[in-house]
Amino acid sequence: MKLITLLLITVVMFMMNSAYAIQYKFVATDKSIYTKMCVLAGNNEQKALRITLKRHDSSVRALANNTLCNGLHLASFAQKYHANMTYDYLKKHTHSRHLDKATSITIKDIVTGTIESKSTEEIILVYVGH
Repeated sequence: MKLITLLLITVVMFMMNSAYAIQYKFVATDKSIYTKMCVLAGNNEQKALRITLKRHDSSVRALANNTLCNGLHLASFAQKYHANMTYDYLKKHTHSRHLDKATSITIKDIVTGTIESKSTEEIILVYVGH
């Protein structure tokens, strides 16, 4: 009985976390290749980003270490917006001093008296470019 209760609580917690997910939408403010790289990194489009980086005249390592997206290096920008696939790809090419080492911890109260009615998604616009 305790196992079923624990399993049920775990399933409910996962459903609650996914129900209140934040979705980021990246808007390019110019048509430069660097802005395109930032948008691809933020949108977690790892394959398209890899192709774009390799088509550029510079090396992937140079681009990963010298391209800034809203003041952050490409890998840190991807990490900030939870684009894990592009972050994993970019961190291999990024010098450790350019990676954001700060961790964030969130503690949520699992027992609440009332459940507020919230929308299932919150969309946040992020403007990228010069």
